[in-house]
Amino acid sequence: MDRDILLVNMGGPETLADIKPYLRAIFSDPHILPMPAPVRSLVRELIAWRRTPKVRKRYEALGGGSPLPEWTRKQVDVLQSSLNGHGERIRVSYAFRYTSPTIQEALFKLRRDGRKRILLVPLFPHSTKAMTGSVVAEAVRQASRLGLDLAHLPAWGLHPSVIELQKAMVNDALEQAGPHARVLFVAHGIPQRNVDAGEDYPDQVRENAKRIMQGLPETTDWTVSFQSRLGPVEWTRPYIEDELKRLCDSTEPLVIVPLSFVADCLETIHDLDTEAATYARSRGVETIVRVPAYNDDPRFGNVMAEILQEMDHV
Repeated sequence: MDRDILLVNMGGPETLADIKPYLRAIFSDPHILPMPAPVRSLVRELIAWRRTPKVRKRYEALGGGSPLPEWTRKQVDVLQSSLNGHGERIRVSYAFRYTSPTIQEALFKLRRDGRKRILLVPLFPHSTKAMTGSVVAEAVRQASRLGLDLAHLPAWGLHPSVIELQKAMVNDALEQAGPHARVLFVAHGIPQRNVDAGEDYPDQVRENAKRIMQGLPETTDWTVSFQSRLGPVEWTRPYIEDELKRLCDSTEPLVIVPLSFVADCLETIHDLDTEAATYARSRGVETIVRVPAYNDDPRFGNVMAEILQEMDHV
């Protein structure tokens, strides 16, 4: 492999003081708020002003910041170790779309260090215009300005090795949960207008869940839902709240599988471990097992190393 690797995730506030700048950065992105710049600027300020107090309380419960940046740094280490073990002599680094080190900062550092060929790896299993598209567009813009040769890894969530790892993790959770456990797959939602315009993201998610369940006990009840909707517009359905209500008509064990997140963050710890689990227990579901995010699991490093090496030989 002859390209340095740059892992990119959204980022997250590492301190409470970082929350408002983080929200402002997200909603400054035209891929997130596709509207004229002056209007987007006003809407951005309104959203940041209204959401910061609520989001602050959630991060306080997590210890004062997002764990995602630290997990990303560890994922750099596990991928670097996996590649080194396969005889690759390349550098793995990381960037975030909305917090530091930004894509611009990371690419500038690589260029300053004399690195010229970069493989961008968005840490999103399924492709969306709002997130994957934003990361790739920003990286292309900055790489062009710096004179770098940039390629990027396409969506990798349906790669057979990823599916096998997820299948093993879900099977472990089912064994832990016990007989008659149901499986609730959860992915980050997107506005329904994006789907109506032709985006196939929900199909990617549903296909991902379907492939995981192939080979697992056929009698297992499973469903897909979407989380993290924002604002008054329609988002991809079914919403996690609706599926939880349906599933909690029974008190049989529940396995929750986060499909969108490679590392623990507010959406997994607060939305799933706290809100979803608390609701399920209030309805009488005593056994709830949440499949972990990859975090620093060396199996994830091995799978990503395999995918990257395959791409290099295409």
